[in-house]
Amino acid sequence: MKKNLYLSVSVLFASVISLAGCGADPAKTITVAASEDPHAVVLNSDAVQNYVKDKGYSLNVKVIDWTIQNDGVANGDYDANYFQHRPYLLEFNSDYSKVKPLATVHFEPLRLYKGKASVAYTDPNATFEICADVSNEIRALDLLKNAGIIEDYELDDDGNPINLPSRIKPIDENLLVSSLQDYDYAVLPANTALTGKLSADLTLPVEADDVADLRANVLAVNTVKYDTDTAYKDKIDVLVDALLQESVATFINTRYNNVIKPIQQDLRSK
Repeated sequence: MKKNLYLSVSVLFASVISLAGCGADPAKTITVAASEDPHAVVLNSDAVQNYVKDKGYSLNVKVIDWTIQNDGVANGDYDANYFQHRPYLLEFNSDYSKVKPLATVHFEPLRLYKGKASVAYTDPNATFEICADVSNEIRALDLLKNAGIIEDYELDDDGNPINLPSRIKPIDENLLVSSLQDYDYAVLPANTALTGKLSADLTLPVEADDVADLRANVLAVNTVKYDTDTAYKDKIDVLVDALLQESVATFINTRYNNVIKPIQQDLRSK
């Protein structure tokens, strides 16, 4: 009797393990790499999650380092990513042959944030930290120029800023918040500030809206798979449609109150 009971329990346990090992259907699971805030927050909103679920899919959001997200999508480790604008994506692949954008979702205007703020930002001795990656570096310099803080800046033949004033320091993105008090001010991307729990002072200079379309953050996908794999294309199209809902724009407006702004555009036909 004990032996039969033992065998029955063993069979039941093996069955449970077998079922657990099956996991979700990959064709019905959309795995997206994202930055923490606002990207993962938007993806995990009811507006997006419920839409995807209603279409028969599940959405799995993975917060990972932004520097490896394009490689992750190109290599097939993730179905898509959501963290970047098109100029940055073009630095990864200039012809979108590996990873391409399918939709713009929101715009994160760069703005000035206070550090130690020992002097006014207009003071010629005020110091500034800016994001060291080239696309954000140029955006920051444009903001400082438009605000009258610097007159102009130089670029080398490869389009990289050179000969910056000593009071302007490019810093790695992951160090910007921790080093903020070493500078009077910082020019930060909104997601960096949000992740670092910094409050925006809306009276300080902010990036102009005329760059919103170009700098809008996009959902990016594996180019080859989207063009050749029907099951992959089907689930990606569901996610694109989810992100382009008006309810997503409402969510962004309500939660972020102009610190970021919805810029929704379908790029699938472009």
